[in-house]
Amino acid sequence: MWAVTNPYHSEECYMESTKTGDSDSGHNGDLYISQAESEVDRDSPTLETVSGFSTSSSPLPPEPFEPHFWVKFTGEVTKNGDVVKYTIKTWRRNDERTEFVVERQYEDIEWLEHCLITSNPIPGLIIPPLPPKPAITSEMAEIKSKKQLGSDTRTLIGDEFDKDCRHLEHYLKLLVSHHVFGKDEALEKFLTEKEPPPRAKVKKGIFSWLSDSIESRKGSHKDCEEYFQKERDWANQYSAYMKEASQAFNGIIYAQQRLSGVLGHLATTLTLSTGSNDEVNKLTHRLCTKFSECLEEVKNGLEEISYSDDSTLGDYFELYTRYLEAEKEMLFRRTCLLVAYENSNKALDKAKPNKRDAAEEAKLLAEKSFEECTDIARQEMKYFHRQRAAIFQDRLVRFTEEQVRCRKDLCMVLTKYLTNVKEFQAPCSEE
Repeated sequence: MWAVTNPYHSEECYMESTKTGDSDSGHNGDLYISQAESEVDRDSPTLETVSGFSTSSSPLPPEPFEPHFWVKFTGEVTKNGDVVKYTIKTWRRNDERTEFVVERQYEDIEWLEHCLITSNPIPGLIIPPLPPKPAITSEMAEIKSKKQLGSDTRTLIGDEFDKDCRHLEHYLKLLVSHHVFGKDEALEKFLTEKEPPPRAKVKKGIFSWLSDSIESRKGSHKDCEEYFQKERDWANQYSAYMKEASQAFNGIIYAQQRLSGVLGHLATTLTLSTGSNDEVNKLTHRLCTKFSECLEEVKNGLEEISYSDDSTLGDYFELYTRYLEAEKEMLFRRTCLLVAYENSNKALDKAKPNKRDAAEEAKLLAEKSFEECTDIARQEMKYFHRQRAAIFQDRLVRFTEEQVRCRKDLCMVLTKYLTNVKEFQAPCSEE
């Protein structure tokens, strides 16, 4: 059994975990926990009611947990066939001068998740979700390209190592800042030892508590506490909305990418020779070249807008689509313990005298497991909603700022080329 007094992950620890190296990430859209997000008041009534449930009593919040490491992906990525390795830098909290540099591939991170979960089987935890495996093979790249650019596209989207590093780095920061996983020896070895730990192939669905069809029926079991029942109802409904919002927002990004590709093709076509070398064709070619340059700038502007969209709200929707599933899995695990507790009560009532002691012991064990899970889950849920609201506010502000900046830049480019075209027309009219 676990101790209910495990230190809970604090706002300060998220701020500290991003202290080293984030300033040179190269863009403002990284899904990192900012200082503004880290200063969320735990007793804020505004954020407490975000999910629509009322405040419920819970034990006093444990002492803040300070992460032992700072983590930074350097952006150095090596690819050899289907193997992609990422370079990770790590510093100990109490010794910033000592730097650990390791190379890890996605399968190493996947194995780390498996080790952390199996060595810390605490049902009440909302486990930080691991990002999906990057599209590294040609088949995966083709599927991704057709999804984003259309089924009839012949263009393959290249490797998006920057995006992959951003997502995996944030995942490791969530682990490092976690009050349970952040103290695990497996995580320390993963970050500090040159050679990756030996790993076995992780079967798909090994972490899912919903894989057993019989067990999954317990998900509809009515909860004994209104607080948790409302949270379950909210999570089921809100996760559907989050998926829908993520798909719609990605649809906008994909449309921008398709338009950018069309503009690129058109810009290239305009620069092709028009045939004879007479004055009219020369003049036409010069005009088309200027128009092509303008289209290239617009194409670059759309790509920048698409990138900023993806790295702000796109990252938020993608992360919390998975995070809500993690919360639902935690709530399901608690429901399973509730069913086991209720069944143990029924078994005790029906137990014969010679089996009553064993039934009572089983009931007490089930009760303890359920209550401990409930205490941990209540703290996790409250922090989850505060963090979610704070991150959404931060990403929304960044998204708005990037929209204004990108469109101003694009407007300046269009104004510049419009002026060039007008100046180009003057000698034509004189002739």
